[in-house]
Amino acid sequence: MTASPGMQKRFAPDAAVRRNVASMTPHEFEARIVDWVSRQPGMEALIQIGSRVQPGSLVDAWSDWDYHFIVRDLAPYQNSDWPAAIAPCWCSHYERIEDGVTKIGVIFEDGLEADFVLLTPWKMKLVYWAIAHPELRHLYPRVLLSGIYNTQRVLRPGYKVVCGGPTWEKKLAALKTPWPERTITAGDFEHTASTFWRHAVWLLKKIARGELRAAARWYTLEMFDHIYVLLAEEARLAGRRTRTEARSAERWLDVSRLRQTEITTAPDQQVMARALLAAITLFEEVSRSVAGSRGFALRDYSAVAAWLRAELSKLK
Repeated sequence: MTASPGMQKRFAPDAAVRRNVASMTPHEFEARIVDWVSRQPGMEALIQIGSRVQPGSLVDAWSDWDYHFIVRDLAPYQNSDWPAAIAPCWCSHYERIEDGVTKIGVIFEDGLEADFVLLTPWKMKLVYWAIAHPELRHLYPRVLLSGIYNTQRVLRPGYKVVCGGPTWEKKLAALKTPWPERTITAGDFEHTASTFWRHAVWLLKKIARGELRAAARWYTLEMFDHIYVLLAEEARLAGRRTRTEARSAERWLDVSRLRQTEITTAPDQQVMARALLAAITLFEEVSRSVAGSRGFALRDYSAVAAWLRAELSKLK
């Protein structure tokens, strides 16, 4: 979506924004964001999320800024032009994420990075009201439950109401309401297992054919993601706080799992064969661990595992 000339004029950077910001401090950068957002018509709240407001999280020069931008009319912001009104931009893009909401990711000058999740007030008011009433959760539609769990996952570790005042502070206080912990179900476990083995067979074929770049890409983006789902569950069961997409995994994997995930991949047939063998061994171990702790039935995949090992042994 391209901004209209009127929208471009409305979001045009002023003289202060056009100044070089290479030496801008984090505090000054945050001040620019808050000043710009607070002047937007229809703005209801700006909620800062992410590591910068999460107690105990690692915050350094590489940490980005993450926000929930709650505004009545999303249309003017569903483009890549408006962030330039905050500070000079190197690039920006918008994409659909969980529950169909839009996120704008922006790289400002000097590599300063900020993500803005665009949300409408009525949806978030509904979510926070529903969070405050867990006794009614059996009546909530699936899409609302998904919104609730995603909101809890993102905000419970820490947040800051930057704009919105006491009204939104009160709404977000609902996050303190006890809720049953969301964990993987027996169905989730079986889906993860069956998907892993299907991907493993597909990977073997790509490796054997010499489609090594496709294999390396699929290994990381698809197959190994299923291993991290179970690694996170294993760590959660051990009392460690985890994150999705293997973020901060170096902090929640134990020593043995850290060593097992140090797997090298490259567009080389022998390297990829060894990588797949290592992934198979790790997946079998973590599957048994999670199934045993949760009481899940562990389906017998020994036949496909044996076939994969036999074929991979010819390549490594």
